[in-house]
Order: sequence, then structure tokens, then C-alpha cells
Amino acid sequence: MLSKVPVNLEKIRPENLNKEILRTAMIAELDAINMYEEMAALSNSEDLRKVLLDIAREEKIHVAMFETVLLAADEEFLQIYIDYALAKRGGGA
Repeated sequence: MLSKVPVNLEKIRPENLNKEILRTAMIAELDAINMYEEMAALSNSEDLRKVLLDIAREEKIHVAMFETVLLAADEEFLQIYIDYALAKRGGGA
């Protein structure tokens, strides 16, 4: 259910460390979203389901926050993001 940290952060070059931390944090948040949404789908309690889905939404906000910082820290990722968004807008990709 939960992902392992994909890299050994202690072995990352200093100039890449923050980007890897951000990516690892995003993975953790995405795992949490999946877990909360799966539990909400299984629950037979409407109150519990609402709480779980509210928490999942908060985790989605965290993903967006980390992604925003990553876009500022990783110029290549930013350019790919822009290129893809523009292609989607124009009907490509």
C-alpha cells in the first residue's frame, strides 16, 4: 500500500537534494490520498467517509504545494510542464 522512498537521500548530490526531498514528499502525500480515499470507499459510516475524504483533500493541497515549489526548483520540470500544458491546450499530446 505505501511506497518506499525511491532514493537514498543521503547519497544525493547537494544541488539535487531539495528536488528529491520534494518528490519524495509528493509520493508520500499521493500514498496518503490513495489510502484515505480507499478507506472512505470501504466505510459504511457517512460521518467517517466525510472525515476521510476531507483529509484526502488536505493531502491534495499538500501535493499542490510541493509541486509549486518543485516547479520553481527544477527548471527542466517546469519547461516540460509548460510544454505539456500548452500542447494539451492546443489539442496536442
